[in-house]
Amino acid sequence: RFVAETDEQFDVIIVDSTDPIGPGEVLFTPEFFAGCARCLTDKGILVTQSGVSFMQEEEAAATFKRLDALFTDASLYITQVPTYAAGFMTFGWGCHSPEPRRSTLEDITPRVASLDLKTRYYSPEVHTACFSLPTYVDELRQD
Repeated sequence: RFVAETDEQFDVIIVDSTDPIGPGEVLFTPEFFAGCARCLTDKGILVTQSGVSFMQEEEAAATFKRLDALFTDASLYITQVPTYAAGFMTFGWGCHSPEPRRSTLEDITPRVASLDLKTRYYSPEVHTACFSLPTYVDELRQD
């Protein structure tokens, strides 16, 4: 209801939801994603949990299809989440501009360095690599 009714604008919306069943099902609907799209700034980014791609292909494909209908730049990306078995966690990406996802290693490296963060996994290289999809995930973006 919040994204459907608010007048606020956001640079980032991260949806760390449960699976698309029961109470969490509403967070996977076209109406919810449309509300998120309406709340984002011109270069705002929506990221949403889309299942373990190797076992939940339908979830990732459905998420991509819904985002693709709403955003100029819709995609999927992957990363390893150790608490989830059976492969990479897939995330949906939606943005009204293609520019943020096209950020290069040269763009990201100084931004990360300025934060002075010590991370065990994340790096500018990992960031850009997340959008290089294995064939079985890339095929989920096809009709």
